[in-house]
Parts: sequence; C-alpha cells; structure tokens
Amino acid sequence: MRICIIGKFPPIQGGVSMRTYWSAHGLAALGHEVHVVTNAKEAVAPFRMLMRAEDWGRCAAAYDSGSVTVHWTDPVDRSQSHIPMASPFVSKLAGTAAGVHSERPFDVICSHYLEPYGVAGFLAAQMTGVPHVARMAGSDAGRLWHHPQLEPLYDHVLRSAEAVVAVGAVAERAIERGVSPERVLRGGGFVVPENLFKPDGPKLDIAALRAEARADPGFSDLVWGNFAADLPYFGVYGKLGERKGTFAVLAAMHRLMLAGFDVGLIALAHGGTAVQRDFRARVNELGLADHVLQIPFLPHWRVPEFLRGCLAVCCLEQDFPIGSHRPITPLEVLLCGACLVGSTEVIRKLPNPEQLAHGYNCVAIEDVNDMAKLTENLGAIVADPGPVALVGARGRKFALDAQEGIDFPRRLESVLMRAARREFPTTASGIAAGRRTEGGRFPLTQMAAEALAGIDPQSFAGAGYRHTDGRNRS
Repeated sequence: MRICIIGKFPPIQGGVSMRTYWSAHGLAALGHEVHVVTNAKEAVAPFRMLMRAEDWGRCAAAYDSGSVTVHWTDPVDRSQSHIPMASPFVSKLAGTAAGVHSERPFDVICSHYLEPYGVAGFLAAQMTGVPHVARMAGSDAGRLWHHPQLEPLYDHVLRSAEAVVAVGAVAERAIERGVSPERVLRGGGFVVPENLFKPDGPKLDIAALRAEARADPGFSDLVWGNFAADLPYFGVYGKLGERKGTFAVLAAMHRLMLAGFDVGLIALAHGGTAVQRDFRARVNELGLADHVLQIPFLPHWRVPEFLRGCLAVCCLEQDFPIGSHRPITPLEVLLCGACLVGSTEVIRKLPNPEQLAHGYNCVAIEDVNDMAKLTENLGAIVADPGPVALVGARGRKFALDAQEGIDFPRRLESVLMRAARREFPTTASGIAAGRRTEGGRFPLTQMAAEALAGIDPQSFAGAGYRHTDGRNRS
C-alpha cells in the first residue's frame, strides 16, 4: 500500500510523535510505502527535541520493500502572512498531502490527533477521494473534542472517516456522536522497541549533551541547573506539572538533602512558560540548584541512554484529568531494567498491573503527596542501592511479558488495508445519526445535504476537476 500519515513526528516531543514515528517505520518494514506529512519542523522550544545530524537521518528510511518519506511543511514566513497571523497548519498539511498524492496516488490516509492533523486528513481525503482513518490520543479526545467551538467540526471529521481508531470511553463517545459502531476499531496497541529499550547499551554523556545544547541558541535556555551528574541521580522525564508529580519529587529531594543524602535529580522534562518558571523557582527556593539538572527533550531512540544512567526513575502522575491517558513512560523504564518509582495511578494503567508488586519489581507510591512516604522510599534506594538492580531485572521481565502477543503494527496494517478497500459499512447511517445528535443545528446545511442526496451523481459527469494523472474527480 501507499500510506499517507498526517501527524506529529520528531522533532515534536511527546507520546503521539513517538507512536507516529514507530508506526510509520513499522508499516514500512512490512513492505509499505509510507509518506509522513508533518509540521514537526515548525515546533519550537521547549517542546522541540534536540536533534543531531544522525537523528535527522533516522526520520526517513528505506527497508527491503518499504520506505518512509517525510514531507515537512514550510516554516511560516511572509509568503504565508495573513491577519490575524498564525501558521496555516491545516491548509499546509492538507495541501501537501494532496500534492504528493497527485504525483502517485495514496491508497489510504491516516491521521493521528485531531488538531490539526485529523482536520487536515479529512480535507485531504475530500480533495483526493482517498479513504481516511482518524485516530485520537488523550488531550484531543479528552479536552479539545469537548470545546464548543471545535466539537461540531471534530464530530463531522470522525463521522466522515472510513474508520476511527479508538477504544473505551473515546470509542463510546464517537459512537454517541454518530460514528457507526462497525467503523470504530482497535488499533492493535503499541510495542516499545525492545531492541533499543534494554539494560545494555550506552549511557547519556551529560557533559557532552550540556555542551551541545548550550552551543545551540534554540536550546541553550533548556539546559538549567548546576548538577554535574557526578553523584547518583534520580530521573524524571516527560512534561512538568503538579499532576505529573514534579513538585512532589522536588519536595522529597529537599528532605533527602536535609537528612544528609547526597543525590541528584536530572529532569528530561519541560513545560509551558508558567510551569517552567515555577519549577525553576521551586528548585532555587528549596536550595536544590546544585542537585538538579534540566536537559532538553531527546528523540525517543535516545531515551534509553538517559534511563540507563539513573539510580531510579520517577513516574508519579496522579489525579490526571484525562482518564483515557495511558503514559508509555513506565513501560520504557521497566524495559530498560531501571527501577520504576511509580504512582499507583500510573501502575494501574499498565497491562496486568496486578503482577507489579511494591519492593519486588517496582516501587509503588500510593499517594504522591504523602511527603513522608515518598521521601522514605527514595531514601531507601539511596541508602542501599544494591537491591535496585534486582528490582529492575524483575521489572524488565514483567514488561517483556506485558508486550508479548501485541500485534503491533500488524493490527494497524489490517485496519488501513480494510479502509483502503472500503470494506466498512456505508457512512450514510453515521451521517443520519450525526444529524440526530446535532439536535437541529445547521438546518440549512441539513436541507442542502438532503437535496443533494437525491441528485443522480451521473448528472455531474464531466464536471469534476482534471487530476494530474488524467482522471476526473468530482
């Protein structure tokens, strides 16, 4: 198949970018020609990864019979100027996809994350006549989709898709909003690459990374703190935030320092302006600047280098507002054989969580905000790091078992192949259900749609635009 994927991609930080990357390369390894259309080069700090030349080289690849080609949108400039000014992401993504299709047609278009990628995928599908498979993540389904100015459009995008990849509450809401149940499908899960996420391998050279980032004007401000990694250190990575457990870790670090423990913290983590400011202010307030180092986001394939150097890694998300959010970071920690210090909320979101036991293959924190308990558990690791390796080894065994049998990316391949052949039921019933859901909104649009539904498509023969491959498309 020739597959177009519209979505986040390196150097954009985060789980969706990571999943899109490995999905594209997994499908290419199965023999498909994959074209990624992304605005990733337009990402800016702090949510842009620090990429070396070899990292840029990994974005595209050729396999035995498949390939990944990346099509980047142009950074916003005067040629795109309009008022009020913003980068026209949707238009550029859809237009780029349609342009690539005109050279050699796609069989299917797949988008991951509704804004702007799902909307762009919908438009590209309308322009090309190619079936569209829409996929959501966490914040788009749990937050953006509920915004009153975005909801009607997203509902229409999902109802118009050939298939929607979703599970659980997200799948239920898609059906409630008018998507035919037969077209809401599981994507087959995700497998963290075990050939990369393993205990053996290089560890991150902190001094070299610090020098590299400070030499780049775009990243110099993202290296912060005086810790030189000359002591054992805990690690945190991902986005900063109260509900991510970031400030709880700082409070525990302060208590450890007062108790005489000599340990550091390296945060491969950033956030928006406010949380970034609060994080650094809190470090200074607690007198931790010599014990903390904040470093830029790195490509997913370099994360194991970071994890291998940590005494233990904290994944302390708690009271997270989006219930469908399933962080992959704890599994990455476990696969690398690092000691996972995880909130029970995070641990319960892993496969077979009953097989994770505190003190055996992880360190489980019932209440992240219980400072005495959190400090006690971190202090025990610093005081006697010997058992950490055994806990990590058992954790890796759990993670390997958890990933066994997950059919990634073949399940996704199957969904895309079925969509390309248009094997799913007609979308007419979904559109009708959507009209009922809208409760009378847009009556003129509905009247026009009903009138058009009664017109013989053959009456428009010859009225379509001429495609570059010589075909007419209405």
